[in-house]
Amino acid sequence: MVPSPFLVWIKQDPQTLEATVERKREEKRRMYELLRAAQVELREKAEECEMLKRKKQSMLAKQASNQKLVHDFMLFIEAIDKNDAEKNAQKLAEKAMMDVILDMMNGGGGHSSNNGGFAADDGKKEA
Repeated sequence: MVPSPFLVWIKQDPQTLEATVERKREEKRRMYELLRAAQVELREKAEECEMLKRKKQSMLAKQASNQKLVHDFMLFIEAIDKNDAEKNAQKLAEKAMMDVILDMMNGGGGHSSNNGGFAADDGKKEA
C-alpha cells in the first residue's frame, strides 16, 4: 500500500511542517494582494473606458452640431446667392422696362418705331 501524500506531510518534522504552513500562508496572502490589485486595476480601466465612451459621444455630438451648423450656413449662403441672382435679374428687368418707358416718353428714342402709340408723331421730335 502506498502512503497518502497527506500522511507523508503530517509525518514530517514539526519545524519543517511549520515552515511549510507559513510559506503557504504567505503565498496565499500574496495571491490575495495580487487579486485585489488586479480588481482595482480592472475597476480603474472600466471607469476609464466609460469616461472615454462619454468623451467620444460628446465629441461626436459636438461634431454633428458643427456639421449641422456648416450645412445650415451653406444652405443660407446658397439661398443668398440664389436670391441675389433673382434680385439682379429683377433689377435688370426693371432697368430694361424703365429704359423702354423712358424711350416711349421721350418719343421713341431709337429702340423701335413701334412705340405702342404713345408718340403722336411716330417717334419724330418737334423742334
